[in-house]
Amino acid sequence: MTRRLVIILGVLAAVSVVIAGLVWRSTHVFVVEEGVGEPVLAGLADEANNVARIEISKGTEKLVLIRDGDVWKLEKSGYPASGEQVRKAIVGLIEMVKMEAKTSNPSKYLLIDVDKPGEADSRGRLVVLKDAAGKLVGQIILGKVAIGKAGPGKDAQYVRLPGDATSWLVKGAVMQSVAVSDWVKTRFLKINVDSVSQARIEHADGEVIEVRRTGKSGSGSSVFELLNVPEGRKPLSSTFIKFAATDLANLDMIDVRPAKAGAKPLVSSSFSVDGGMKISVKMFDGGWVQVAVVDKGSDTAVADAISARVDGWQFLVSKDKQGQILRRMDQLLEKK
Repeated sequence: MTRRLVIILGVLAAVSVVIAGLVWRSTHVFVVEEGVGEPVLAGLADEANNVARIEISKGTEKLVLIRDGDVWKLEKSGYPASGEQVRKAIVGLIEMVKMEAKTSNPSKYLLIDVDKPGEADSRGRLVVLKDAAGKLVGQIILGKVAIGKAGPGKDAQYVRLPGDATSWLVKGAVMQSVAVSDWVKTRFLKINVDSVSQARIEHADGEVIEVRRTGKSGSGSSVFELLNVPEGRKPLSSTFIKFAATDLANLDMIDVRPAKAGAKPLVSSSFSVDGGMKISVKMFDGGWVQVAVVDKGSDTAVADAISARVDGWQFLVSKDKQGQILRRMDQLLEKK
């Protein structure tokens, strides 16, 4: 997100907030509550370009995003965050306009999720924005989203400013999350499954599974065979054999961390695609996966793009995907 883009976003958001406030006041003349029609985070539009740190807390969990030049990153790992997601978050906060004052009774904050974060059972989400020097730019506690409360097809949200007793229903909604997967491009490996030609899966105990494509079915789907089938056993259908290879080709992350050297993988897999590119997929304790391009093949541009995304990182994948990567030979054979 470049400096020019942030400035433009700030100006546009500020204009929209002013217009929204004027429209609200002109159509709700009966409202006498002080502050109605005003932006919740006054001044944020002017300071949007200076935001360099975003802290999001829910319960005892916390996620921090930091700006490094024009790139946003996860502070914990240093992995690049989605600039588009950060932009949406900042603009969403700028555009929030006060609609109606709500409870100022702390015992009722939990009803709309605007209680103070920090305890395991708290539900409010505290968002803190700071500049590069650590100066506070804005902070807000985000609560429940009120679907359609801001008009047809327009959502509202319950919020509260830290230190203020009064909570508010505001126009607009921002779903700030402490989940890493909500701030990054989760799919870190994406390969056309019909281009996969073969795969090898080697477990730490020495068990090896090898599958290869033998052709196409009448419908155009790839047909795979299982190699080295144990004597007296029969493999499952080609579709199940195919999954052993193609389940490696599309991977989504839940979390990310820098790669750790020296650890022994639970399973070391690799697969090849048309054009000769070969990719390794290793899984470690806890469901962490490390991907590397072993051979670029003929499509060097695609290979380089994959390497730029995965080199030096390990990715936590879902339980379902862990099970697929850890597949055993017996799971590809018919029952005895």
